[in-house]
Amino acid sequence: MKKKIIAKIKKQAKLDEKNRKDPRFLNTMGFLVAKGFLKTNLNIPLLPNKKLFIEDVLWAAENVEPRILEVLPAAVLRLKKHFILNPIKHQHLLFITDCLRKDKETKELFYGIPYKKVKIWIGFDLKDKRIKKLAEKRVVKTFRLRQEVLTKLKTVSKKLKITETEALERKILRD
Repeated sequence: MKKKIIAKIKKQAKLDEKNRKDPRFLNTMGFLVAKGFLKTNLNIPLLPNKKLFIEDVLWAAENVEPRILEVLPAAVLRLKKHFILNPIKHQHLLFITDCLRKDKETKELFYGIPYKKVKIWIGFDLKDKRIKKLAEKRVVKTFRLRQEVLTKLKTVSKKLKITETEALERKILRD
């Protein structure tokens, strides 16, 4: 009995070692570690500019590192240009990212992971400071202002040596 268990453990260990050398895992972890979503003690190359196929990311999560599933929706939402996915095939992932974007709680699990566990990663500080948290991202809005208001806005922004947007934000947040 003990020999069978030990043999089974050794077989699984060999498979794990093989899977950790798979490019799907190395690329996924290299990207997520480089961006700051995950940490690892493995010696893997950092790949901050890598584009990833969602199928490869899911394989890496299923076969090697389950933590990948927890961060995936937030990573896709915050870094969507780095992920190649099929909107029809990956509807569930897009549904969860949409819930995250709208801050709309759902009872639906993402590969067995509750929404609350996935949501944590939206506000997570990343290594790359150019990547803003969802709450810090700016939203494009269009306003129709009278000419005198525009002139005053330009004057104020030049005087303070800030952008017109910053001048508006300061005024609104101060009042």
